[in-house]
Amino acid sequence: MKDKKTFDPARELFEWAQMLVFAFVSFVLVLTFVAGQFEIRQESMTNTLQEYDRVIISRLPYTPRRGDVILFTKYGWRDSSAETGQDSPLAKRVIGLPGDVIDFDDTSGTLFINGEPQDEPYIKAPMRIWAYELPMPRPVTVEEGCVFVMGDNRNGSHDSRSTDIGLVDRRSILGRVLLRVAPLKAFGPVT
Repeated sequence: MKDKKTFDPARELFEWAQMLVFAFVSFVLVLTFVAGQFEIRQESMTNTLQEYDRVIISRLPYTPRRGDVILFTKYGWRDSSAETGQDSPLAKRVIGLPGDVIDFDDTSGTLFINGEPQDEPYIKAPMRIWAYELPMPRPVTVEEGCVFVMGDNRNGSHDSRSTDIGLVDRRSILGRVLLRVAPLKAFGPVT
């Protein structure tokens, strides 16, 4: 005949505490090495992402694809609202991959990749100008190990069209944006 286990509140509490500690440590490890959470601090990805949206990125190594929304750092780029002077990550969409030739039509605002016009349903409005300040000479050929990025708010985006951002070295990519987690009303995958 088996002895029935008696309920031991101290043991039960200890087991629950162990599970909570394990869950917390697992969560911290995932956010540190697999995923990351960031706040968007620019309006250049409007309508896809809004300023102050919170997003989750994948930190796992991957090969960028055209259309991916990425977060990256750029040496010298400073967030004017950050008092710390830390590099502020930028969210942009990957437009060009190594070897691609990027250009646009000044009249229609159509983007061309390798001479082919692009259908871009995610942009806020057609592109009116190549860049406001320090424009990159056109057309641009994307170098090996780099990507060409642009914001979805083309007329209000500081991106690869300017020489001070230029082509983004793949080593500066923090990760691919996967999910918007705040505000809750906009929760969902980022495409």
